[in-house]
Amino acid sequence: MRTIERAAVLLVAGVLAACGGGSTPVPAQAAPPPADLHDGDLHIHATAVNTLALPEKVTRTYGIPRGEQTWMLLVTTRQGEEGRDVAVPAKVSATARDLQGRKIEIPMRELRTGDGLLDNVGTFSITPPDTLQFTVQVTPVGAQTRTLTFTREVAK
Repeated sequence: MRTIERAAVLLVAGVLAACGGGSTPVPAQAAPPPADLHDGDLHIHATAVNTLALPEKVTRTYGIPRGEQTWMLLVTTRQGEEGRDVAVPAKVSATARDLQGRKIEIPMRELRTGDGLLDNVGTFSITPPDTLQFTVQVTPVGAQTRTLTFTREVAK
């Protein structure tokens, strides 16, 4: 399973696991699908998620803090036929803008996972509710820069 899909599955599992106790169950909201950019056989996926929605094991593995106002941006760069694609090293830079126009720099770092994949991950703080417009610049080794933009609602 690809890392971006695994993160979405873990997010939904974490949300479902948090349901319980004596309160009336509230249906979990599905995580939004990752933003995608496909250019030939190059595939770039990006997703933003609140770190509290991720299991502790995932945040430990990624070396990121958990917190109510801490969000993670995960960017994957793959090349090849879907399902048989390989990770491509890339320089990634990212920013977000909130509804008030405030620019949020998201420091990104390369992360090698246990299954041999290579991802880029960054964290940032935001006070919900808000809407963020992300701009992600991805420069694969030996290739031109691609820009991926997407919007995410940050619910309370």
